Amino acid sequence: PSLIAASFTPTASAARMTPTLSPTLFLFLALPAAASASLTSMATMRRVSMRSVRGKITADASVGRREFAATTVAAGVFAPSLFVDAASAAGEKSVVVAGATGKTGSLACRALCAHGGAKVIAGVRNEKKAAGMDLGCASIAHLDVSEDVDKIAAALAGTDSLVCALGFVPGNPLKMNAAAHAVDNVGTCKLVDACEMAGVKKFVLVSSILTDGRAWGQEKSPGFQITNAFGGVLDEKLVAEKHLRASKLDYTIVRPGGLRDEIDGDIMVSGENTLNSGEVSRTSVARVCAEAVFASGSRNKVVEIVEGSSGTPVEKWFA
Repeated sequence: PSLIAASFTPTASAARMTPTLSPTLFLFLALPAAASASLTSMATMRRVSMRSVRGKITADASVGRREFAATTVAAGVFAPSLFVDAASAAGEKSVVVAGATGKTGSLACRALCAHGGAKVIAGVRNEKKAAGMDLGCASIAHLDVSEDVDKIAAALAGTDSLVCALGFVPGNPLKMNAAAHAVDNVGTCKLVDACEMAGVKKFVLVSSILTDGRAWGQEKSPGFQITNAFGGVLDEKLVAEKHLRASKLDYTIVRPGGLRDEIDGDIMVSGENTLNSGEVSRTSVARVCAEAVFASGSRNKVVEIVEGSSGTPVEKWFA
C-alpha cells in the first residue's frame, strides 16, 4: 500500500486516485524483482574488504553490508528515500545540508536557495524545530548521523551533493570529549561512508582553521590551544577530514576562522594550513559552501577563510 500511495501526489484523496499504472508505480513494482535477482547473484561473490568508520571489516560469502545497501538503495527497495522525489524526476540537482538546524547549517540552506540551480533539502534530527526556522526554499527531511550507516545511505539515495555543517555544541565540561568525538569525528565519518554508498558525488565539509595545526607547528598557538580545549574538537575534526580525503568523493573542505554572527569585512580565502587566527561570519561560511557545491574548481580542495579589509574575488576562491 505504501508503494502504491507513493505513485500519487501526497494530497490526493482516494476518490481522486485513478487505477492507471503510472511509470512511477511500474518502477516500484518491477524493481524489487530485479533487486532480488541482483542479491542472489551477489551472494556468490568472493570475500571482499570494506572500509568502515572504525577501519577495515571483512564480509563473508554472504552479501556484505555495503554491497547490500548499494544494491537495494539503487533499486529503491531498501527504504523509501527521504530526498529523491520531484527533483530526480525532473533531472534537477539535489543538495542536502546536514546539520541544517544549526546556525551555519540554516544559513547554508538559505545561501544555496539564493544561489539557485538545485533543490535544497534540510537534513535534520528534529523536524519540529526545523519547521519553525528560516531555511529559505529548503524542504525538511529526517537525517540523523547517530543511526546506522545503511539507514543514512538509504535516505540519501539520489542526492547529488551534501554540505556537512555538523558540529557538537559545548555543554557539560565532563562530556565535551565524548560529544566532540561522537559528532565531529564518528558522525561525520559515518556520513562520508553513507554518501559513498548512496552515490553522492560532492561532499562539502565545514571544518576549522588549525584543524591540522600540529602538522605545521601550531599546536602551541593560542588559537589551537583555546579551540582544542573544547573536547579536543580539532583532533576529532582532523580524523573526519582524513576520512573524507581518503574516500572516492569529490570533496571541498572549508576551514573558517572563529565564527561570529555579524559580517565584518570581505571574504578572504587562503590555502591549506596557512591561517592561525582571524574571524569570519557564518553568513560568509555559508556563501563559500554554496559556491563550492557548484564551482568546478572546488574539486578536492581545502580552503581557509576569514573576513578582512580586502576580499578574494569569487572566481578565485578555489583557484
